[in-house]
Amino acid sequence: MASTREGYLAIKKESTVALAVKPTNFVRFKSGDINYTPEVIANNPIQGTRWNAITPVDGKATAAGTYNMDLDLNESMHFIAAAMGKIASSTDISSASDGSVMKHVIDHANSVYGLTIEQGKGNLSDDSNNRQNYQVDRAFGCIVDKFTISGGEGVIDMALDIKAHGMLQKANLINDASSGSAVVINLASAEGFVATDDVNIFDNTPQSDTAEVSALSLTAKTLTLDSISNSYTVTNSGKVELIPQTPSFTDDPNPFSFVHCSFQFGSDTAAAASSAEENVENWDLQYMNNSEERFGSLRNTPSVIAVKGNGAKISFTKYFENVADRDRYQDRAKRACILTISNNKIVSSDDTNNAKETIKFIASDVRFTSYDMPTGTDDLYAINAELELFHDSTDGRALRVEFTNGKSAAYYA
Repeated sequence: MASTREGYLAIKKESTVALAVKPTNFVRFKSGDINYTPEVIANNPIQGTRWNAITPVDGKATAAGTYNMDLDLNESMHFIAAAMGKIASSTDISSASDGSVMKHVIDHANSVYGLTIEQGKGNLSDDSNNRQNYQVDRAFGCIVDKFTISGGEGVIDMALDIKAHGMLQKANLINDASSGSAVVINLASAEGFVATDDVNIFDNTPQSDTAEVSALSLTAKTLTLDSISNSYTVTNSGKVELIPQTPSFTDDPNPFSFVHCSFQFGSDTAAAASSAEENVENWDLQYMNNSEERFGSLRNTPSVIAVKGNGAKISFTKYFENVADRDRYQDRAKRACILTISNNKIVSSDDTNNAKETIKFIASDVRFTSYDMPTGTDDLYAINAELELFHDSTDGRALRVEFTNGKSAAYYA
């Protein structure tokens, strides 16, 4: 029986948005999927019957979904950088004694890049039944529309909203294919495939072959398979599907809990960095791209996913101690906020400066947009607050995220 724990999730940055690459970075996750949802248009010409749905016609389709995972020091950066759009990686200048300590600085940009995301489901190691006991979903042109980092009283969580330009689950043959070497397969679409992919070709005879993709043409909608032993026909529902990869996790999981988080506030980022920590409960930080799917002639899934005005906000609960935050809310006062998440582990034992594994969120200008202090029977007074992140002209940004870890720039490329 298939277990979800046997699946995998793999991702990789695309050089060109919606041009699929083979995902090679395997990341751990708790739950989630990208779902392909096709539309069937119930066309209804007048033809002497009162029944409304007469002719089914293919319409547009969407590929979108959500994921939940731990905020992992190494793996979560793939998604945060994709959402914000701009990443600069270099040897941590504060730890120049050891080149393996890296600082990755992520800023929000006017454009974002896409990811190819691949998910394996089912009995991935089972090759019986002509490899029909599993499925591999590969979504391409994946735009991270929103991420939310949340801290309560447990492990820090990251939730993602993803919109994809398309998804490869299977590709149907449109011409029969004969056995042989360097066999060219004509498909309804070749999008999502990558040269060097391992695939399974199948029809309802039933029969199947495994093969490697040696070449492909997105324009001609063809794959060239290195070798197949059988012939496959359209009438027997011939199709090509991806074969699962073998997940490889070179690093141990590196999550954080709420005890690893500190909040600092000040008049600007410099003042915040030197201020005392403030106690914050049940917080979340949400970043939104507000992307829009646009459909055109390129494919039935979105031809364009355009990011619009982006924004971010911080929400939290805080035990009431004084009216300082109320006054800031009423005065709409500017503050800077720094959220530092660190487990106090040293990145490298060779680093004489002892740089720690850290994720840092730096907000240049935050303003209270809501503030309330509800009353309940025998409840302690606590404020519920929400802060909007504003663009700061001096810093030239609203939000910056810094990762300090031992991963090279190539790992995120």
